[in-house]
Amino acid sequence: MKGLIFKEILTIFKDNKFSIIVIPAFALFGLFNDQNMFLMIVPVLMAMLPLGQMTYDELCHWDRYVQCMPVDKKQIVSSKYAVVVVLSLIAAVVIGIVMGIMNYMKNGSLNEVIFMVLTSLLIGVSVPCISIPINLKFGTAKGRLVYMIIVGLICGLVPVVLLSDSVKLSEKMAKLFSNTAVFGMAALGLFFVMLFISWLISVRIYEKKEV
Repeated sequence: MKGLIFKEILTIFKDNKFSIIVIPAFALFGLFNDQNMFLMIVPVLMAMLPLGQMTYDELCHWDRYVQCMPVDKKQIVSSKYAVVVVLSLIAAVVIGIVMGIMNYMKNGSLNEVIFMVLTSLLIGVSVPCISIPINLKFGTAKGRLVYMIIVGLICGLVPVVLLSDSVKLSEKMAKLFSNTAVFGMAALGLFFVMLFISWLISVRIYEKKEV
């Protein structure tokens, strides 16, 4: 298991050198230009790294080679999610440091830093949690198409749902975001729930898949 995680991290950073350079650049840009939301590109880019690595693994037939090792399919899937968590935490730490500096310079609120860090964690796991089960089921090439369809449906349905009861929803969201403790518990709960459900689906898909 440790070897699988090490392999994932090593190959991600080896095969995505350009992204590793670009990510700190976005963080510095947000810092020097006082653009909070621009920092959210950092967790988005970090979330894409494990998905790109799945493409490399598929092209190199790693999924067949790993079957020769003394690890089961659950451990193979778990290693991918462990890396997702590690990258999400790295992105959250970067966001926390940059936001801390920005808020110190302008005497900002600590709540804003906490909000951005928690939002970064959710962004960091949301894309992989949707994409990993899809890629394991359909492969990375077809998986991209399926992912785009799902995201398109979500983007099409969510605004309709929100607009149908926008006033009450706005009031509830305002109360949620105004209470840092409640928002923190809700965000962390959603973080772990997304990971667990996605991991469970991925394990079942991969255990039934013949490689």
